[in-house]
Amino acid sequence: MNTPEIHARHEAEIGALPSTVYELVTNVSLWPVIFRPTVHTQVLERSVEGDRFEIWATVSSGEVNTWRSRREFDAVGRRVTFRQDHDNPLFGLMGGGWTCAPLDGGRTKVVLEHRFTPPPDQADARERIVRELDSNGAAELEALRTVSVLPGGVDMWRLTFTESVGLTGSAEAAREFIWDADRWPERLPHVTGLELVEQKGGAQDMTMQTRAPDGTVHTTRSVRVLLSDGSIVYKQTRPPRALLGHSGRWDFRSDGSGSSISSTHTFLLDPAGVAEVFGPDVPAQQASHRVRAALSANSRVTMEHADLYSAAAGANR
Repeated sequence: MNTPEIHARHEAEIGALPSTVYELVTNVSLWPVIFRPTVHTQVLERSVEGDRFEIWATVSSGEVNTWRSRREFDAVGRRVTFRQDHDNPLFGLMGGGWTCAPLDGGRTKVVLEHRFTPPPDQADARERIVRELDSNGAAELEALRTVSVLPGGVDMWRLTFTESVGLTGSAEAAREFIWDADRWPERLPHVTGLELVEQKGGAQDMTMQTRAPDGTVHTTRSVRVLLSDGSIVYKQTRPPRALLGHSGRWDFRSDGSGSSISSTHTFLLDPAGVAEVFGPDVPAQQASHRVRAALSANSRVTMEHADLYSAAAGANR
């Protein structure tokens, strides 16, 4: 007996043009700093007609799930249709679409639709999936409502930057240092406390306290994933007050010219948070410089200590 297909629909009115909302939906590289559930995305194929990508995202339990989706773009109709490549253990076989329809006054009606066939061996799958879609769908629409009306556009408030440090030892040892974050309080001067929870499937849920140069201590929470290429990606699920979103990536290179570690950050400023943290007269560019300086300082210290660890590991072999 075939399991019947189930449909879910979520919609919202957003105070931005359909073209603006459509761009946010189609550009999956932005999703980790826009959508609360999205930890990381990796585009596998892309053209003007559509794309195919892999996504890592959290569910209500906090665990990270991953799947691959294929999408088709209708730029004229401002519609995106999607379908997963394979059955998903949590959601079964799923597809759906986004529609960005124009309203009066330069507003947009956004409709997010899902259709899914629950896993046949899970009796409670329908109710569980509907709850997940309700939670994530509401969060994604609320994020679009916030990000699409950022003054001056999303690019004014978003920044990506990468820094690298050459390694004395091996890239493998540096990766070990970064992944073993539960030992950071004893290894890194700016980390005052850290709680690490290993999830099924290998992802990490990390709550960390760090001390800023002015002596204040900040608590952040992140989810981290070790990818098949050896890089480590993460998403702050509890970002600092000045940010709407923050994601990052650690990369480790080793070739004939030597070894290195790189840190990439992408963050999206929150205008209200910027005014609260830095003052109401601080412009986006100045706030971005301040956030970058703080993130860069911590990353550089971490990479320098990873280098020391890699050198010591090499000397002990």
